[in-house]
Amino acid sequence: MAGPLDLQQIGKYPVERHLGSGATSEVYLCHDTFAKRNVAVKVVSTALFNHPGHGKLYKKLFVTEASLAGRLKHPHICEIYDAVADEALHYIVMEYVDGGTLEQFCSPEHLLPVDKVVEIVFKCTRALEFAHKMGITHRDIKPANILYAGETDVKISDFGAALIASGDSTQIAAIGSPSYMSPQQVKEHPLDHRTDIYSMGVVMYHLLAGRLPFEASNNFSLIYQVTNVEPQPPSAYRPEIPRTIDNIVRRAMAKSLEHRYAEWEEFSLDLAAVFRGEAAGS
Repeated sequence: MAGPLDLQQIGKYPVERHLGSGATSEVYLCHDTFAKRNVAVKVVSTALFNHPGHGKLYKKLFVTEASLAGRLKHPHICEIYDAVADEALHYIVMEYVDGGTLEQFCSPEHLLPVDKVVEIVFKCTRALEFAHKMGITHRDIKPANILYAGETDVKISDFGAALIASGDSTQIAAIGSPSYMSPQQVKEHPLDHRTDIYSMGVVMYHLLAGRLPFEASNNFSLIYQVTNVEPQPPSAYRPEIPRTIDNIVRRAMAKSLEHRYAEWEEFSLDLAAVFRGEAAGS
């Protein structure tokens, strides 16, 4: 985008300040004078929908996220309150979370304690199981899309790339960040919730180890590693990580669907067992 617009008002929402920029959107902190709360408003440039190469994709991302307004009510999912598409502006009104994203805890000098990581990932697995039961696969799980609300409180956001089980079966290829994509996603195979389980495993790895499981100088090399190379366990970079946690990460990140967690509940139960101080399953 051309950068933040100097907006004073978006629809019925007075603008307080510009919060940040995404690839296709600008996010503003606004005040909802009716509900008496602050909201985050994501504005998508209407001009993008006319882009010769990606216009259809941008429109689909917007429509997908807008279609979830009022549907995903869960304590660990960023709520979408409203979506508006008019001539000048297309925007989505969301819950405002002021703690930044989990990206801030992914560098070696700012890591969270291991037990906090386990609790955060547990909350994410419950939220994603809730979405899965509603027929929604996120497909772009990464630290930048998990908002931090303090302590171990998190909210998953950015459902624009979601695959929604409905009559519409068209897949958007090449959405997401290759570092967090499952082998099935980088190979553009049909996807289900198990791609999110893999991505959540990579997020857990990143939060524990302070680095990604695969690091490469280009996407081709990265995709090769994602599909063929077994990463070092997180404990290789942080010795205090117990083997039970290494095992959970390994199972979430298993390349083959047969070896990966088949259901969110299994992933959650193993995390809960670790949190209670019990040995996790196999």
